[in-house]
Parts: sequence; structure tokens; C-alpha cells
Amino acid sequence: MRKDSEDLLELVLAAVMAADADDVGVMAHLRHAVPDVRVLALIRALLSADQVIHETFNGNAAGRKDAIRARRLAVMLTEAADEVDVALSQDRPALRLVDLPV
Repeated sequence: MRKDSEDLLELVLAAVMAADADDVGVMAHLRHAVPDVRVLALIRALLSADQVIHETFNGNAAGRKDAIRARRLAVMLTEAADEVDVALSQDRPALRLVDLPV
């Protein structure tokens, strides 16, 4: 994992695991802390945070609010990014699965 990805993951983990965290508060914190972060990088960090929480708290991770929050925010960002991508694809080709090296 690249250093910038690790730093973003640490920031996301701290935000979603904060005792007083809620979806709105986490997003507000991230908008303030990393306003120019690429959306896909943030989605990746949120899903990685979910994975780290599951690996660390394997006994009850599925029900942890922080893991659920990370997944929910990743889905929310994905939905919003998809809507923007559809709107922008009128001016440029959309990113397609075939374009990715997976």
C-alpha cells in the first residue's frame, strides 16, 4: 500500500471509530481534513477500514457501528460518484470495467 493510501486509511479509521462519530460528522471531518482527496481513494480507504476492523475485532466485527458506518459511507459515496459519472459521461467516455487492470 502506498504511503498516501496508508495515511488516508489511518485518517478514515480514526474518523469512523471515534466514540461520537455519526455519518454526517465523519463526512464533515473528512471534507475538512482531505477536501481534495480522490473519491475512489476515499471509497477504497472506507472499505479498507471496514476490513481492518473486521480483522482486528473478529469476534463481533459484523455488528460494530464503526464497520457498518465505513461500509455505509462507501456505498453512499459510490452512489454519488456514479451519478456524477453518468452526468459527465455525456462530455467524455465513462470509466468502464474493461478500462481497469483487474
